[in-house]
Amino acid sequence: MGRSVSYPHGALVAFTHVHDEDDTDDCAWLLEFWREMAQRLWPSLREVDTWRGREDHVIARNGLVEFGVSEYCGLVAIWLVERTDLDTAGQEALATQWIKSVAPRFRKTFGTLRKVGTFSNGEGIFERVAA
Repeated sequence: MGRSVSYPHGALVAFTHVHDEDDTDDCAWLLEFWREMAQRLWPSLREVDTWRGREDHVIARNGLVEFGVSEYCGLVAIWLVERTDLDTAGQEALATQWIKSVAPRFRKTFGTLRKVGTFSNGEGIFERVAA
């Protein structure tokens, strides 16, 4: 069975890649770069360093959402998702609306690839986003 990059269920996702010459095992500078970009766009995001499961790295959050990065073989998923610790339906609805309102800018800022399909073995098919 094939595999692709992980990201949290229900997340708004932008895909990109890291070049072969980049060392994905030591990409702290990339995480900092993406975090700073997100914080410039949405100042309510604050730096965190935690994980959702084993593969989804949360690098910033505000009162409603988490911003994170997942990587597999150079393919990177940069995502926004509702926090799992929201305690009322009103907060969940507000988080959903916040994500919808920032979606176009999020995809334009972070996405260089668009997922166009998935093979039957689970591997994703991507195309470059026109500049």
